[in-house]
Amino acid sequence: MKKTVIITLIVPLLFIVLMSSSRADSPITATGFYEAYLDVPIVKRAHAEGVMGLEIAEFLSSPENPIDVKAAVINGLSWRIDGKSNAELYTYYLALLYHLPLKELDIDVLSADEVFCIGYLSIMDDYFYPEKALPFLEKAQEMAKDSFTVSMVLAIAKAQEAFNSDWCAAWKFVEHVLINKDLKQDLRPEATKIIVDYMILYKEYCK
Repeated sequence: MKKTVIITLIVPLLFIVLMSSSRADSPITATGFYEAYLDVPIVKRAHAEGVMGLEIAEFLSSPENPIDVKAAVINGLSWRIDGKSNAELYTYYLALLYHLPLKELDIDVLSADEVFCIGYLSIMDDYFYPEKALPFLEKAQEMAKDSFTVSMVLAIAKAQEAFNSDWCAAWKFVEHVLINKDLKQDLRPEATKIIVDYMILYKEYCK
């Protein structure tokens, strides 16, 4: 009887410990798809430096640059367990670019790519609180409905939010994007594979 009680108590505790200890192995931190873009100099530089600079900020705001490479740049800037400030630095750049005080910089004056970049930078900076980034990524997805890249990053962000409570849901967010035939395939297949190879681990929790 005592053994049964002990096991009943230990199993939930082990689950909580495993969930907490794998924070460094989560949808945001374990989907390093920048590796599929290391032939692009700006992606290679972003990964080497890890910090937002003027050249990177300009690249992210240029309408001439494709959204998948912008996503790879942000992914390459990577994360740190105690947080980064790349979203804040990029926001300062945008305020200067639009000649606006920082407090007057409104999401409605930004392009879909810029809204996306703020959102993705935010969750890469602080993946413990994905809810702060989701409004930006959801807005970007509304503005660029046909982009596979934008939809996939939003799915990963939603998976990060679900990570503490529902691993099946984490997979389902990604799966929904994968089966959406209306999306423009604007992410390199090698990058998609990196994402799926990790995210599919959660599929086994769907019963």
